[in-house]
Amino acid sequence: MNIPGLRYLVVKRAFLVLFILFQGYLIFLKKHDTLDIDVTPNTNPSFNVCGEGKFGQTFVAPKNGVARIDVMLGTHGRKNDKDVIFELREIQPDNKLIARTIFNASSVKNNLYHPFVFKPAKNSQRRTYYFLFCSPESTPENSICIWMNNRNIYKKGDFLFNHHPERGDLIFRVYSKRPIFTEFRRIVRNYSGIFGNVAFLLVVIAFFEAVQILMFSKLLDWVRHVLKEEKPD
Repeated sequence: MNIPGLRYLVVKRAFLVLFILFQGYLIFLKKHDTLDIDVTPNTNPSFNVCGEGKFGQTFVAPKNGVARIDVMLGTHGRKNDKDVIFELREIQPDNKLIARTIFNASSVKNNLYHPFVFKPAKNSQRRTYYFLFCSPESTPENSICIWMNNRNIYKKGDFLFNHHPERGDLIFRVYSKRPIFTEFRRIVRNYSGIFGNVAFLLVVIAFFEAVQILMFSKLLDWVRHVLKEEKPD
């Protein structure tokens, strides 16, 4: 009996089982940031976020687990250094505070999305939320702005200035935490025929998993071969 070969076979199978379990975890269990809302393009900046001004946007969450909002901010090409407040609230039933963070304007990159990450909101699907920015210490010469579109391009929400609806929408993205398989299933349902069949999706996933397992097995064999070659007689 080839004891070293038997030991390697046991170790190899253990690694393959762990690899399969890890792949299953990534696809079916681990939750990732998944894009739900993408309001774009931008046409103009808002007024500067300073003094008593409060700039906000309402939106309706399409899915459960809202966990991240990216908002396109601007610096006017200058170095601003005042603190800015970001809040996210659920409008109904009692304007519940979901997340609140204070960040310094110096961390803002001009004309790029600024991410705000928070604990996933359970049962957020179809609920209306409102995020806002304010910066009481900022001045017109030392403040950021928010990119927006001067038309009402997002039909399920409103741009708010000092809590009052105004024309236009802020430029933002909303993400929720979902497993990859859940998102794949949502995508295939937009197609007809075989490409809209969840069973077909499972077959495709199984095929690619089989390919990865085979490649991983070959990698283990190659590592063993290299180690044997380097082992002194």
